[in-house]
Amino acid sequence: MVSHRQFFNEEMETLPKQQLQALQLERLQAVVERAYTQNEFYRKLYDEAGVKPSDIQSLDDIRKLPFLEKKTVRAAYPLGTAMRPTGGEGGALQLHATSGTTGKSVPVFATKKDIENWADLNARELWMVGLRPGDVMMNCYGYGLPTGGFGFHYGAMAMDVMSIPMGSDARQYERMFDFIKDFGVKAVCMTPSVGLYIGNKAAEQGLDFKQTSLKIGLFGAEPWPWETRLKIEHLLGITAYDEFGMTEFLGPGMTCECEARDGMHAWADSFLVECINPETGEPVPDGQDGELVWTWLTGDGTAMIRYRSRDLSRLWWEERCSCGRTHPKISAIKGRSDDAVSIRGLIVFPSQVEAALIQFPETASNFRIIVDRKNDLDTFALKVEVKDQALLDDADRVKSLQTSMAAAVKSITGNTPKVELVPQDSLPRASGGESKTASARVEDRRRSS
Repeated sequence: MVSHRQFFNEEMETLPKQQLQALQLERLQAVVERAYTQNEFYRKLYDEAGVKPSDIQSLDDIRKLPFLEKKTVRAAYPLGTAMRPTGGEGGALQLHATSGTTGKSVPVFATKKDIENWADLNARELWMVGLRPGDVMMNCYGYGLPTGGFGFHYGAMAMDVMSIPMGSDARQYERMFDFIKDFGVKAVCMTPSVGLYIGNKAAEQGLDFKQTSLKIGLFGAEPWPWETRLKIEHLLGITAYDEFGMTEFLGPGMTCECEARDGMHAWADSFLVECINPETGEPVPDGQDGELVWTWLTGDGTAMIRYRSRDLSRLWWEERCSCGRTHPKISAIKGRSDDAVSIRGLIVFPSQVEAALIQFPETASNFRIIVDRKNDLDTFALKVEVKDQALLDDADRVKSLQTSMAAAVKSITGNTPKVELVPQDSLPRASGGESKTASARVEDRRRSS
């Protein structure tokens, strides 16, 4: 029976590394040729760099191509990266875009071919974590210009899973709980911060998800430490899987963990991923920390070639994972090279602070780092939401908790923050797709001073 298959697309998911890389080279050469001959933006970019499509004779030759920076793509707005006309047979049928919170949006044009491939990639991931035809999935990513909700929605349809498009508003947690119980939801997709939020709300109500059909959670759009994963698993009674995607490449469907949960498989038939030193742009050895750079090998409506993600991770190949798949892996996203903040000479990532705070049961699901400079010295303040607002009326308990939290953060980051406890839901929160954690969790006032 189909439900007993180990893979959704066995031929492609288990293709040997040598054949995968041969396919990558073939598709890389084709996309570079097409971009150069059909797209004025790329032709000018490559002419200025002194490179021609014929220069790409091996995968290593990708280094001859210039990086794409977000600011470069924004400068080409609105149609600079488009490869097809809109509408009509073979044309772009769907438009998505990044949030544009710090400038013009980056538009992504999807043809029917793109959407079908997108559905296949997402179906691979849903199948990989344990969903099967007839199951029910609640999709708590946003449905809008950022691609968060749509990828898994299309993937569920491709594998005959019923998708509930709940959306990313965590305030409707009561309805989420009802639907999980009443419709036999087996899997949820959401950001880690939303997972913590609804998990804490369920705990407040005494709801035990182990008494429901819920078994699986897919979490992405934010870096999240292992401590957060364990907390979410405890609160929701599930096995939690890490997934990663970018709206610039149609978001979900780029990478996801398998049952081994020791890295996310990056689908090499559709994406060529590099890992570089963010300072020099040079490649780093397999398994070494660096910045991920992505090339969309199968993009039909949009060309994205050597796009710097600013996401910090590691990349490595295995001949074959214990799950049977052959595609390379990336590690959990540590943070972003443009989101890390240097405080008193030490680099601090929001995920490090989260790992420290998750140890405290009083902590709710959100916090905010505030960095400033006074008398030529950096200041480090930390606002932390607490679950029980009544705690804020107990001065001794507040002082003790502030001291303990500051010490925990210092033990991980090397910096001691001034901690302020605030009511739950009082701080900005990223709901997924439209932003990364830093925009909601870091406020660097030095940049505007």
